[in-house]
Amino acid sequence: MPSSRSKPLVLALVGTDHHPFDRLVGWVDAWAAGARDARVVVQHGSARPPAHAEGVRVLPPDELDDLLSRATAVVCHGGPGTIAAVRASGLLPIVIAREPSRGEHVDDHQTRFVRAADRAGEVHAVSSEEALATELDRAIEAPDSVRIAPGTRDVGATVERFSRLADDLVAPSAGVRVLFVAGWGRSGSTLLDRMLGQVPGVFSAGELRDIWQRGVVEDRLCGCGEAFHACPVWRKVGEVAFGGWDALDLPTVQDLRQRLDRPWSVPQLLASRVSPSWDRDVAAYRAVLAKLYPAIAEVTGARLIVDSSKIASFAMLLGQVPSLELRTVHLVRDPRGVVNSWRKAVRREDGGGRDAMIRYGVVPAAARYLAYNGLAHGLRALGPYRFLRYEDLIAEPRDTVARVLAFAGMATPGETLGYLRGDEVDLEPNHTVDGNPMRMSSGPVALRRDDAWRADLSAWDRRLTMALTAPLALTYGYGR
Repeated sequence: MPSSRSKPLVLALVGTDHHPFDRLVGWVDAWAAGARDARVVVQHGSARPPAHAEGVRVLPPDELDDLLSRATAVVCHGGPGTIAAVRASGLLPIVIAREPSRGEHVDDHQTRFVRAADRAGEVHAVSSEEALATELDRAIEAPDSVRIAPGTRDVGATVERFSRLADDLVAPSAGVRVLFVAGWGRSGSTLLDRMLGQVPGVFSAGELRDIWQRGVVEDRLCGCGEAFHACPVWRKVGEVAFGGWDALDLPTVQDLRQRLDRPWSVPQLLASRVSPSWDRDVAAYRAVLAKLYPAIAEVTGARLIVDSSKIASFAMLLGQVPSLELRTVHLVRDPRGVVNSWRKAVRREDGGGRDAMIRYGVVPAAARYLAYNGLAHGLRALGPYRFLRYEDLIAEPRDTVARVLAFAGMATPGETLGYLRGDEVDLEPNHTVDGNPMRMSSGPVALRRDDAWRADLSAWDRRLTMALTAPLALTYGYGR
């Protein structure tokens, strides 16, 4: 019986990234189970150790060099450094790119890089267990099929060459531009969303954070008046993004949304690494969002999507999607007006009037005003940020909308804003998925400050509201 050193050697490398790469390890191990005439060594990192191949968590540099020098074939992840080292040993790497949607990496850079490297003949990319088995069988039967002239041992120079290749071939196209309206509810976000959405090339989406529950599950009315699943726009978006809403793993998506998109999740979302399971879940939800927003842009032809979801944790998730270009407008309103609005009973028209919007008393509404607006200030770290007061929007609607659109990168000739006439805005039907009931309105809408709180709130409630929200309210210019 030949010794293990005389057998063909297949080496598998997942690198040092902390994300488990169970897919690569599992595929190689499945092949090893039937490969009696080959020795298979798998460097598995944080993934589950192989059951049939020899497994090692980490390979010291000298051991790695020794194995590479004796290997018949090497399977590796899509890291440029690993690929360069394999090529330097005289082998064409068989590469499986890490996919963020599977929790194998934080983004899709490996997928894009490997696709380009494969086209350039630098690697042989495989994307299925069957394709990998075919390539390994071929390498064992004909070792010269994966032999190349040994490359430079200067891995840094090779990585630099690969970087140029990536720049030339896989640089992502301009991302989908999203204007995120941040803050707290009852501050005029739906009105701002609608006002912006009247401009050609701008799509008023409403509160996309809640599309899974309000749209996909409850089938509430779209802003156009049709049920969500009957609306031709949202039906087409579902087809483009997921192959149809029915094809979406909705229970998983809702679970991810409920666990990740919460105010108390902000510290974890801000951290670069938390745990493999958390990072895997974030990557999975980001992958869903990375399909949704481009689909909206494709179906509607929009150059700007306005999302009035408001909650900072959702903006942080969006900000981590490489294909999205996020800009934030932080909209605030006098806290006394906000608190007064949350105390009112408001019927939801998008559900046939069968239910009402949630209500809060003075203390919980004021506490949320402070918390959610406080978190919204942190969105400055994500990229372009603009602060806006509801009262200024109402006082100077045309100039304010023009400034916000310019901030969002949308050119607006004067005639484009003809729907804004003094203290009135003419609203066309829309396709918002959730938001204030005024999203169901169309036609002329008067723009007047809602100062009903001056009569509705008692002197005690006004003072209590200001006392609770003073750390932010006073800086916003409220208090008189």
